[in-house]
Amino acid sequence: MPTDKLVFLAELNTSLKTFLNIQSQRISVYRSKGLLTHLLKRKHYKAAKYIDSLSEIITNPDYAGIRDEQIELIKCFNDNIFLSIKLDKTKGIYYVSTIFDVNQAKIDYYCKSGRLKKFSKS
Repeated sequence: MPTDKLVFLAELNTSLKTFLNIQSQRISVYRSKGLLTHLLKRKHYKAAKYIDSLSEIITNPDYAGIRDEQIELIKCFNDNIFLSIKLDKTKGIYYVSTIFDVNQAKIDYYCKSGRLKKFSKS
């Protein structure tokens, strides 16, 4: 169960689960309340600007993939924001484990290698 240190962000939608071939009925994604502080401490200023857009990245990414049992999503705003979602197996909670900005060349490389694919709801 979620603790008082987590903030609910969004449910993974059916089209994204189908795209990623995820069989789970329901995937609720959370972030820690200290994520913004962590991003600022690590000087991830561009990613920190999008802390209020995490729900949008989860529900409507531009690129998606799975690597090492983590769901990886990218949303292209003015900056390209990479978000990784990991399952805490001991608590059964999906949470944002990583968020940072990436350039277009890195996205192209991830797509070419098969790590990510372009995602559209249709």
